[in-house]
Amino acid sequence: MLSGRAVEQDAIDALLASARSGVSGALVLRGEPGIGKTALLDYAREKADGMQVLRCVGAESEAALPYAGLHLVLRPVLGQTTKLPPAQRAALDGAFGLGGVPTDPFAIGAAVLALLAEAAETGPLLCLVDDAQWLDRSSVAAMLFAARRLDREGVAVLFAAREYAEVLVSTGLPERRLAGLAEPDALLLLKAHADLTDDQRRQLVAETHGNPLALLELPAVVSTTAGPLPLPLTSRVQDAFHHQVRALPPACQALLLVAAADDTGDLLVLLAAAADLGASSTDLQPAEARGW
Repeated sequence: MLSGRAVEQDAIDALLASARSGVSGALVLRGEPGIGKTALLDYAREKADGMQVLRCVGAESEAALPYAGLHLVLRPVLGQTTKLPPAQRAALDGAFGLGGVPTDPFAIGAAVLALLAEAAETGPLLCLVDDAQWLDRSSVAAMLFAARRLDREGVAVLFAAREYAEVLVSTGLPERRLAGLAEPDALLLLKAHADLTDDQRRQLVAETHGNPLALLELPAVVSTTAGPLPLPLTSRVQDAFHHQVRALPPACQALLLVAAADDTGDLLVLLAAAADLGASSTDLQPAEARGW
């Protein structure tokens, strides 16, 4: 059961129903770490009865390797490249280091489109791309090229990416932005998974802004912490948000670090300390743009 995601589940159900009827489509899920994107991909997988499923998860360690992500998602159907026209087969072989040299991105994108269509000849196909913000740019470009041109093949494509994923800017595809759970849904989630007092639940919902990962991870800390929040974070929650901070410019990171360490509440003291690190108030703009 997913709490508070009925709208997104309905969109996924419609996407799968269309693919089963032979009409292709794609959807991009965006949101902060822990907001429930992977849970929705899992939901799609569970609802994909009778569909062939391709799935890949982006890895930051492979973000600099051209077509590494594309190879992951297409690996189960690469045996069907023999059914493609020679030029398209050669394009994929070159991209994956199987012979020849990589051709231009247009040819590779067209080959991906043809391969997905070929794989769907025997039945509807669901393609799930998780953590797309960590895919290499070449793979994202090829997948988006194909997703934007799918038509009557019976293919459904779902991308999940963090809110400010640079590799998925202006995709031209339908998007759903996931926010934190509304308070009633967040409270229900806590009641189902944690033994807390009503005050602790309300406090936790307010502090986490309804982020499902935090709601599931932090109750164990709440139950052993006396007094009001803020709470110490679990390693999993810290890891989830660590990459967002790393993506900010160094001066912005320095100013955020100073703000986190400051216990005076005095803006002049904070700015003076930041200045010693070469940062100023204008360096907060990238963080402000993300709603922090």
